[in-house]
Amino acid sequence: MGHETQVKRPATGQEYAALRQTGTSHLRAQLELGLAAGQARRMERAFRARAVSGLGDIQLPRFARHDAHVSAVMQEGGFCALSERRVGKDGMAVCLPLTWPR
Repeated sequence: MGHETQVKRPATGQEYAALRQTGTSHLRAQLELGLAAGQARRMERAFRARAVSGLGDIQLPRFARHDAHVSAVMQEGGFCALSERRVGKDGMAVCLPLTWPR
């Protein structure tokens, strides 16, 4: 019995969508799947088209990922964030209260 070499198969749109739906950025998904820039652009375009048409992940709100929405919120000052608290010498903990943009 010899060692068999595994041939890496090309990434699918479903794998790309799974990464994106769990919050992975499009650049990170490209790196993790080993996609060329053109492939990544096509998969991102398909991913966004599915989300806009309502065929994306039903657990996540479609409008929250909408570029125009994010742009509008940033023009109004940005999103609120959780506070941070130091823990020990080098640690950081995320906690309440929410911090509103100024």
